[in-house]
Amino acid sequence: MNNLSWPATILIGIMVGLIAVAADNRDTDRDDPTASPSASASPSAGADSGSGGSGSGGSGSGDSDGESGGDSDGDTNPDTGGDPEEYTVTLTFDDGPHPVYTPQVLQLLEEHDAIAVFCMVGRAAREHPELVRQVVDAGHALCNHTDTHDEKLSERTREQIERQITETDEALDDAVGGDTEVRWFRQPGTYVQPQIEGVIDDLGLEPLDWTVDPRDWSRPGTVPIVQSVLSRLEPGSVILLHDGGGDRSQTVAALDQILTGLDAAGYRYVLPGDS
Repeated sequence: MNNLSWPATILIGIMVGLIAVAADNRDTDRDDPTASPSASASPSAGADSGSGGSGSGGSGSGDSDGESGGDSDGDTNPDTGGDPEEYTVTLTFDDGPHPVYTPQVLQLLEEHDAIAVFCMVGRAAREHPELVRQVVDAGHALCNHTDTHDEKLSERTREQIERQITETDEALDDAVGGDTEVRWFRQPGTYVQPQIEGVIDDLGLEPLDWTVDPRDWSRPGTVPIVQSVLSRLEPGSVILLHDGGGDRSQTVAALDQILTGLDAAGYRYVLPGDS
């Protein structure tokens, strides 16, 4: 770590500074008239991370365009992700698969030799099983993100919670023919809450939260997304982005720059808990 700490800090700072030069153009970048979300896209996740591991954040309430919102105090949850003593980072993508943006994300990850976790919504997986297969064939991991992106999951009965999770597992399993294990669960709208932890533990799943969220679901512009990720990055970070749930053209554009910055700083891409 000592050999990489100083140059990584400098390189990330340079990247953020260079990106800031382009900030004046961000208004023209916020809305891409050529890109439109899938009519069947599931609601998206987003919002800054909550406190502890049970705070608010993540995917907020959806609107008619399939977008989601929310807000929080920006604290981080250190319980998941890479080893903070190593220059590692975990990339995660929520709310897919999406027929337009998931393949674009996969292409960029391949170009940068990066591995990621795709937190998939069951109904989207049933609509596009070929994309689930494509994600797995590319060497990435899957995460259960409920069947309908239920942002009020904590208010449901245990039976309803189990149904949201098991039906998603079935959709993912059907798509890949049982060729991969789904290890993680990410709760829509928040970190995994205590009342959900017992259920997923019984179902053999691990909670997957995050530490860096640029709120890309809100489409703030490519430049703000890149700046938010790189300026808040630290060893062991878990980055929350979206490949589904709406128009993710800004996320795709930002991802290329984010991966370039991570590569330049010497970060390695790992799955949650790996180092």
